[in-house]
Amino acid sequence: MPEVRAISEAELPAMLEVDRRGFGAPPRTADRADSWVRAELERTRCAFESDTLIGCSRAYTFEMTMPGGASVPVAGVSAVAVQPTHRRRGALTAMIGALHDDARARGEVASVLTASESVIYKRFGYGAGTWKLGASIGRGHARLARPVRDAGQVRLVSRGEADPLYRDIYERAQRARAGMVSRPDFWWPEVFWIPDANRAFFYAVHEDADGQADGYVSYEIRGEWYGGFADRELHVLDLQATGPAARAALWEFVFGVDLVVKIIATNLPIDEPLRFMLADPRQLRTDFVYDSLWVLPLDVAALLSARTYATAGTLTIEVVEPGGPKGRFALDGGTDGASCIEATDATPDLTCPRATLGAVVLGGNTWATLAEAGEVDEHTPGALAKADAMFPAAPAPATLTWF
Repeated sequence: MPEVRAISEAELPAMLEVDRRGFGAPPRTADRADSWVRAELERTRCAFESDTLIGCSRAYTFEMTMPGGASVPVAGVSAVAVQPTHRRRGALTAMIGALHDDARARGEVASVLTASESVIYKRFGYGAGTWKLGASIGRGHARLARPVRDAGQVRLVSRGEADPLYRDIYERAQRARAGMVSRPDFWWPEVFWIPDANRAFFYAVHEDADGQADGYVSYEIRGEWYGGFADRELHVLDLQATGPAARAALWEFVFGVDLVVKIIATNLPIDEPLRFMLADPRQLRTDFVYDSLWVLPLDVAALLSARTYATAGTLTIEVVEPGGPKGRFALDGGTDGASCIEATDATPDLTCPRATLGAVVLGGNTWATLAEAGEVDEHTPGALAKADAMFPAAPAPATLTWF
């Protein structure tokens, strides 16, 4: 097995090269910000073979919103790659195990990630807890059924003005939806503000009648304008709003941008209301729905205790480790909160793998659906129905960020 440890500052270039090779990415440009890659190097876990770095992984310190609005500490796993010459030698398993040990030592209740390939992480106990929607519409059909009655305004802003406004809006939006994760200060300069001078990026902020910023949209215009015709697309990179009025006003603004033929959005929640706002809902094309945030419960009792539940109820859930032992947890939850304790001798109502619990804990999937897929065993008649009455979340959980 390879040696796995955190890297030093001097070893960061080697880690970035392994990451580049693993993902087949171009070299980093010399002028690119490095706040994200240099942050929390003590949370890197890289694999070495004979002093050569052959695999990389890392975690960031995040907060994740639970149903009911509470935030819990989680490890945001990122930059997981093994050099193509060293696959299937145990490096990935060793690095993931080291990341989990570190997260438990820090008291983080879950490990979360966004997967480059959906086939990888279930075997480590991760379940797809939130889903992402991609949609598009021809601009000629992009008309709202009702005019937006907006006492506020949308303003185009520069990056410098947008930065503090965006951060404040995102933090408020994060607290309002389960599955949202924090964007640390070191996240923004490198991950969000990456557009270069050769790309047509724009930033717009919505303000309410009192001048309070309550939503934003960042978008890029791609394509050509030739022969007197514009064959261009408007790509919505990030749209965040703290209320429905701001969201509607931002969509109306996007639909009004000239010299584009199509509007594409790839970072929408699964319950995006835009379809029901359109004059012709069928014109909004669903381009994809796929897994967004994968959740591995590390401290099951703490994670289940941190959320509220749609209806009051009690359940004993048996959680099976991937290839390992079982744990039983007695949950007593309701609209005002919950308690959950380990209950080794209790008779389970439901049994599921840890990955399945990760898939349902935010309310993004139903117990009954996963039972039909063979991922849940019901021991007490009616337990599935009770669980499905307790676990839903509104709005639907989503992870509208990337890491």
